Amino acid sequence: MLQIARGIPSGGLKARRVSPWLRSRPDGFFLDLPATAIEKIRDATRALVFCCAVLILSFSHSHAEPVRRVLAIYENESTLFAAIEVAQGLSDSLHKRMPANLESYSEYLDTVRFPGVDRVNRLADAIAAKYKGVSFDVVMAIGPGAVQFLLDHRAQIGANVPMVFGAVTEDSMRDRKVPPDAKGVISHFDVRKTVDLATQLQPDAKKVVVITGSSAFDRSWEESARQALGDRYGGLEVNYLSGLSLNGFKKAAHDLPRQTLLLVLTVFQDADGRKFVPRDAAAEIAAASNAPVYTVYSSYMGAGMVGGYVGTFKAIGEEMGAIATRIIDGDTSGPQTTLVPDGPIVDWNVIKRLGIDHTLIPKGSQILNYSPSIWEKYHLEIIAALTVIVLQSATIAALIIQDRRKRRLQAELVLERLELAHLSRTTQLGELSGALAHELNQPLTSILANAQAGALLLENNPVDVAEIRDILGDIIEDDKRAATVIVQLRRLMLKGETHLDSIDLNEVVSTTLALARSELMARQTGVELQQEMPEVRVRANFPQLQQVILNLVLNAADAMSHLPASERQIEIETRTRENGTRELTVSDKGRGVSPELRSQVFKPFVSTKKKSLGLGLAICNTIAQAHGGTLKFDEGYSPGARVILVLPPA
Repeated sequence: MLQIARGIPSGGLKARRVSPWLRSRPDGFFLDLPATAIEKIRDATRALVFCCAVLILSFSHSHAEPVRRVLAIYENESTLFAAIEVAQGLSDSLHKRMPANLESYSEYLDTVRFPGVDRVNRLADAIAAKYKGVSFDVVMAIGPGAVQFLLDHRAQIGANVPMVFGAVTEDSMRDRKVPPDAKGVISHFDVRKTVDLATQLQPDAKKVVVITGSSAFDRSWEESARQALGDRYGGLEVNYLSGLSLNGFKKAAHDLPRQTLLLVLTVFQDADGRKFVPRDAAAEIAAASNAPVYTVYSSYMGAGMVGGYVGTFKAIGEEMGAIATRIIDGDTSGPQTTLVPDGPIVDWNVIKRLGIDHTLIPKGSQILNYSPSIWEKYHLEIIAALTVIVLQSATIAALIIQDRRKRRLQAELVLERLELAHLSRTTQLGELSGALAHELNQPLTSILANAQAGALLLENNPVDVAEIRDILGDIIEDDKRAATVIVQLRRLMLKGETHLDSIDLNEVVSTTLALARSELMARQTGVELQQEMPEVRVRANFPQLQQVILNLVLNAADAMSHLPASERQIEIETRTRENGTRELTVSDKGRGVSPELRSQVFKPFVSTKKKSLGLGLAICNTIAQAHGGTLKFDEGYSPGARVILVLPPA
């Protein structure tokens, strides 16, 4: 680390004996020099920095791109719409191709409104004096008057400088001697094609009227129109209106019939000597006209014109800028003249206002102020959306149909299940018919015996009233017993939809066992009933649940038919599970069901009995599922089998 001595009084440094001058310090070296030596070092450093800066600037300047200068001379004034459009296109084109090193200058002669040789000469002197000492790379002339101005005064303005011209026609350039180093853009302000467009838009037209003003430029336009159209064109009579005041033009346009094609060219000056911007004069005439108005100038569009066959002034400026940049880059191989592309242009607002049939607009036309409809802008998106909607609607319709079909099938299945369950119940009752007959015969026999005994007692004198009262009590009890059997039978025989009610599972078991009592006695089979609670409420259909219990009890009795009568015991238990559901189990001590059949016996037509159709447990399982419950075998129960019915609580 090298350090210069600091913090020394202005009187200078004290004499020191330092040998060598550099003395070691913990943080580096200390340079001990006289003040004059330090000043000399500082001066030398400043000089070195200055020289480096000069060299860098010189190097940068020597490699910077040279400045390019362009002078544009317009025939008309700066407020002319056409001049504004050309200037915009020219500026866009030049700055796009030469963004950094371009200087552009503009001059507006306004010779159409202020003609005269002396004035033009004074303009040339003023412009030459203004740009004295300024070298241009390209000079441009916009309009035929500007072209002639440069040709006449090129020695003063842009001597030996390449020339680019535009906004001119072939006719306006035909008699001018253009040097070989001049290149330009030729425009077609096509009167014929504009009239052709007008006749296509107005097939009922009867005649053509052409309006031109009184200036020299206006008169030259009238002459060009007469050469192009003559007195008749396309089968239509052609009339020419000129030499009128602006009010005269407006009145004449107002008096024209609707079937007239009115073509307004230029009105720089009217018969009263009033000078106009041609676009403004055309706009006033169009506003007063009873006939549709057409034009050959794009600058007139938006001023009430229906349309015309034109090339835009902005395109002229853009093409002139492209030619100028090629010349500046050293490319002079292009043609001397380039045509500006043109085509039909119409104003949609005017088309609608005049009621012209829009289907008559030629294909490929440029349509100004046109706002496409939602369908035209987004027809692809609309078609896609409609397709999606149609597909979704079809899908929804298909799903609705499928859902209805599913519901119908479900209803049919429910009906068939009810029919099958009813058939199964009637079959079970058929199997129990003998036991049921015995069950009814007992109370009926008792009633008969008691009635006969009562009749005999009535013959005694005196009558034993107490004994008769007991006999009548027995008759009532036996009648109730018989009535209960009939009610249970009627329940089992009911047919119809499943109605779920809050019922007591214990009651269902008791009534079912009452029906099967005689059958079980005939089969010498006992029943042990275990009830955890006085009531076990479930939401179920009484006869269907009775059918399930009856089927399980009879199956258990069948499973023990091979056992001695003393071992034939069925265990039935009802209880409430921990999760709140209700459980009914029916257990027997038979051979049980093999693991292979346990998952199959709940399917239709699967049975362990030879003479059974195998529908009993299948129907019971369907009833359990319809109640929101389950029916299955206890896998761990042995010996014998245990069936578990689980139902939701009420």
